[in-house]
Parts: sequence; structure tokens; C-alpha cells
Amino acid sequence: MGISRSSSIVLAYLMKYHHDTLMKAYDFLLDRRPISCPNPGFLIQLIRYEKELRNSGEIDKQKNNDDKQNPIKILDIPNTSNIE
Repeated sequence: MGISRSSSIVLAYLMKYHHDTLMKAYDFLLDRRPISCPNPGFLIQLIRYEKELRNSGEIDKQKNNDDKQNPIKILDIPNTSNIE
């Protein structure tokens, strides 16, 4: 249904090729597909990936300078236990 795994791939793509932070990519994704909800394991991997991209300079620090908080504390992950 495109809720977790495909959403995670889209987030990684936006971070890599649009040079967005995880938070900006997630906001963009939720605007277009509100049911998107990567599982916690995927989110942890995406946070690690964002750190790699930041360290390599692939995430534009000037473009994303308003993003100072830890994304794991900001992301509001809805309860998906009732989704079939």
C-alpha cells in the first residue's frame, strides 16, 4: 500500500538527489501522501543516512540551515497497529 517501505525509498531519494534533510523530505512526502509512515527501523536507517550525507557535504547546509533539531525527536509517528 505504500505506507512504509516505499515511503522510506522516496525519503532517501529526496535526501540524496534533492539535498534535503530528513525532516524536509518527510514534510514534503506527507503533503503529498498523508498515509506515509516509515517504520521505526527504517527511520533509524534514514537518520544514519542523513548523517552520512551531511558528513559528505551532499546535504546543502545553507539550504537546510533552519533544521537544527534531532529528527527522531520531531517526527510524529502515528500508531499503525490498526492498519490492515
